Amino acid sequence: MVLRGEGEPGEKGGPKGDLYITVKIKKHSIYARKGNQVLCEIPITITQATLGAEIEIPMVDGSKEIYKIPDGTQTGTKFTIKNKGFKSINSSNVGDFVFTVIVQTPKRLTKEQRDLLIQLAKTMNEQPPIKKRGFFG
Repeated sequence: MVLRGEGEPGEKGGPKGDLYITVKIKKHSIYARKGNQVLCEIPITITQATLGAEIEIPMVDGSKEIYKIPDGTQTGTKFTIKNKGFKSINSSNVGDFVFTVIVQTPKRLTKEQRDLLIQLAKTMNEQPPIKKRGFFG
């Protein structure tokens, strides 16, 4: 961006120079923007995805919205909160807040949690994971 005649005064009483402005926008760690839409990813647990849940969504302005995730939600599912994006500069239009849920699979389970998941897998006609034994037993 250039502001003509808004720079430093010229030498020996000459006219003011031009002011050059460079703006760099840093990417946010949580939110992205597409036009007036706000985009983000929200992690949810496997039980929240399976059973459904009410989760808190952090909004750009610092507030929080409660959103009901339906049972059986798959990772990558997109949800929209209408009129919670950015306001248009030239009109009264407001964009939407669109979030994608990412189901997090637990990395470590207690023995009880593992046994419960194996029982669940059996009721769903799945093959539960078989623990491999070492060379000597």
